[in-house]
Amino acid sequence: MRKLIAALMLCVLFLCCVLPAAVAEQSQKAGDYTYIIQHDGTAEIILYEGTETSLVIPQELNGIKVTAIGPSAFQADDYLEELEIKDGLVCLGDYAFRRCANLEKVILPATLTEVGMNPFEGCAWLTDLTVAEGNPNLYLNDGVLFSRDDGRLICYPMTKEYSAYTLPDGTRIIGASAFYGNESLAQVVVFESVRAIGRRAFYQCDNLRYINLHDTNISTVGADAFNGCRKLKSITFPAKVTSIAERAFQDCTALTELVFPENITFIGEMAFRNCESLTSVRLPVDLTTIGKNTFAGCTSLTELILPDELFYIGGGAFQNCESLASVTLPAAVDYIGSEAFDGCISLTNISIPDTCSFIGAKAFCRCQSLQSMVMPSWTYSINPFTFSGCIALTDIRLPDDLEEIGESAFFCCYMLKEIVIPDPVEVIGDKAFSNCLALESIELPEELENVGPDAFENCVKLDLPDLSDLYEESDFDRIGV
Repeated sequence: MRKLIAALMLCVLFLCCVLPAAVAEQSQKAGDYTYIIQHDGTAEIILYEGTETSLVIPQELNGIKVTAIGPSAFQADDYLEELEIKDGLVCLGDYAFRRCANLEKVILPATLTEVGMNPFEGCAWLTDLTVAEGNPNLYLNDGVLFSRDDGRLICYPMTKEYSAYTLPDGTRIIGASAFYGNESLAQVVVFESVRAIGRRAFYQCDNLRYINLHDTNISTVGADAFNGCRKLKSITFPAKVTSIAERAFQDCTALTELVFPENITFIGEMAFRNCESLTSVRLPVDLTTIGKNTFAGCTSLTELILPDELFYIGGGAFQNCESLASVTLPAAVDYIGSEAFDGCISLTNISIPDTCSFIGAKAFCRCQSLQSMVMPSWTYSINPFTFSGCIALTDIRLPDDLEEIGESAFFCCYMLKEIVIPDPVEVIGDKAFSNCLALESIELPEELENVGPDAFENCVKLDLPDLSDLYEESDFDRIGV
């Protein structure tokens, strides 16, 4: 009995501790507002569903003091034109009024001290932004919103029409989405006080041509920071940069020159995707990995110099780099991802280190100028579509320990005349050599166990023995169709 009572008391104690937290997070309604009770007993607005064009944020909801507006709470409110926030509100969450397409006027209170990522991102008509006198943290400088606490530029309104802007000296952070979508800016001048550039800081600033990043002390360029800056021609990174986040310069279609400092150790996925004017890339010496689609769509890239310590090339890293003719991979490369060089139609020569242990599906698919290839000795499987569409391929040497040739691995290799299949190969996938119109000689291993029914489809010059006993059973055969 004593043990039972003790157990019940523990359950009650647990519920007393957990239930208040659960109740605090439960949303409640008050007219057009949905809110939650925070741990200090005040309300945070998490959603507004009204249609007012001129709105004063209530200081209380159901008798509960409102101190915060949560992330994206008013996002895409197309009715709202004028907004006033009264004293009492302390916190304005990330992107709170994002894409309020008709919002023109905003008054922020003296009590507001905490502001997240640009709460007015995408507010294309915002022209009148006011901060009440006496605010200890927020201030305006020429209509641009700043935070004193962290030295952050929070919001440079999309409607500002300056062609050039110089950040105040002492600015430490260019905040997330700070210059989002401004179409007038052509030049931005920053000082060495700048330590960080947030995500989407200059996202789709279509007219931006110049920014002196090399004069700053930034260590990281945030995700999508310059994504869509289609007139930006040149970037020289400062010496302290160690990381360039995903999509940071994606779709910078005029970018012709990149100068990397030697201590960059990370470049994110799609960081320079579709930089179609970029002609030459020399990657920093300490870089060991290239992420997915990092340089995909760089159609003018002709020169690529890779660091000696590089061991990982991600999927699609150089996909559709149509002008790239020759690549020398460092001896340290161990992994080449799927579609890594897919669509590199000018690639005639690539040297793969013998120690490379993985080459992904479609890695060299549609490399229409590739003439020869020596596969690394550590390759045990040629993945599906690896050389599919390599219409100029005439010579390929397969590794002695190869065990499997995947589906469509050499599909439409029109010029391939002969190939020796190593003895350990047990499986040749369907359409593996389909449409190899010039193929006239092939040596098959004695231990071959499975062959796709159309593995040698349209190999019109090839005289093969009957392989029907080795055909892989199709899905239809398995279910009796």
